[in-house]
Amino acid sequence: MQPAFDRIKYLVGSRKILEQMETVPALPLFSDKVLGFLDCFSKKLMENREARQYPDVIAYAFWIRKAHMEQARMAYQAGTQRVGRGVAFQIAPSNIPVQFAVSMTYALIAGNASIVRISDKEFEQVDIICQTLQAVMLDAYPCLAPYICIIRYAHDDTITQLLSDMCGVRMIWGGNRTISAIRKTQVRPRCLDLGFADRYSIAVVDSDDYLKQDRDAIARDFYNDTYFSDQNACSSPRLIVWTGHGIPKAKEVFWGALADVVSEKYKMDPICASEKLLKVAVCASRYPGVKAIKKDNLLVRIELPALYEDIMGFRGNCGFFFEYSADKLQEIVPILTEDCQTIAYIGGIEEELRKVIADNGVKGVDRIVRVGHAADISFVWDGLDLPNVLSRQIGNS
Repeated sequence: MQPAFDRIKYLVGSRKILEQMETVPALPLFSDKVLGFLDCFSKKLMENREARQYPDVIAYAFWIRKAHMEQARMAYQAGTQRVGRGVAFQIAPSNIPVQFAVSMTYALIAGNASIVRISDKEFEQVDIICQTLQAVMLDAYPCLAPYICIIRYAHDDTITQLLSDMCGVRMIWGGNRTISAIRKTQVRPRCLDLGFADRYSIAVVDSDDYLKQDRDAIARDFYNDTYFSDQNACSSPRLIVWTGHGIPKAKEVFWGALADVVSEKYKMDPICASEKLLKVAVCASRYPGVKAIKKDNLLVRIELPALYEDIMGFRGNCGFFFEYSADKLQEIVPILTEDCQTIAYIGGIEEELRKVIADNGVKGVDRIVRVGHAADISFVWDGLDLPNVLSRQIGNS
């Protein structure tokens, strides 16, 4: 018995389950047991009236539905035997409400038991997911109860060390400072220790193609990629790079359409407005020649005369965008560092983007997606194929 476990709050699971979790058997990759559980969980979330108020919860429920998971199982089980690594201890981010459930799902489909520590920040999405998860296990899948604990505890190195001692996988989603703090605690020699660091993302727009498309649909898509998470997600574009011949007109149309969506949907915390004003002042002081463009504080643009290599260190949130007009796509290379995660694009430029990355030996960029898909849940994240990474292969001669 670990007295320190008395200081843990259990949202799903119990102290007894936590203490015994190290003894539960590893499961096969995409096991029948886990896929059946996820399908039941998906249906219950879809039926939940409160859950339907949150697009991120419904997107998660749609991702774990049976048809999608069965399709993934077929793709991953091509003649290899894979099983879980043991217990997966996960530290979820504090600013993306549903990410804890996504992380838990990665661990389960790879065959691992799952301990997820979530922050004390209150989100209704967290409550909905945890209550539904607990109900599904009690009513239909008690066999999965020994595999899942969702917990909260204050910063406590003793608890973190005890949980780290149990795990075969540790996943730290909280960014650079959290990764550094958690890694002061040790793990077993064979433990896989994954840190999902602070990243940034950009958007690249072919202005000529954009002007031929549905401006309102693209504005809604871009809103979902950015404002829906207050640009807190690593995949949310912070810099828009314009290409093509119709840049002035495209800018006018794009930002006007986005402003209409923002004014209709977005509610901003007053502190965010203050922080954006500060960011504008800092950028103007550091980079002479930048131009701030705003009608109100809901949408603030910083027009750059050059693509400064360190500009993303001054990125903001809640509707704060850098933008730059490029003569050629090659100009984006200096900002495609290892900290750059996603390029969201508009227009027929995907292959050109991939060529720029390949030809220049770029060390960043793990995803290239159409605008509107930056926040999509994927089995591959930060360049890691998580079902494979989180499981182990039983090889042969």
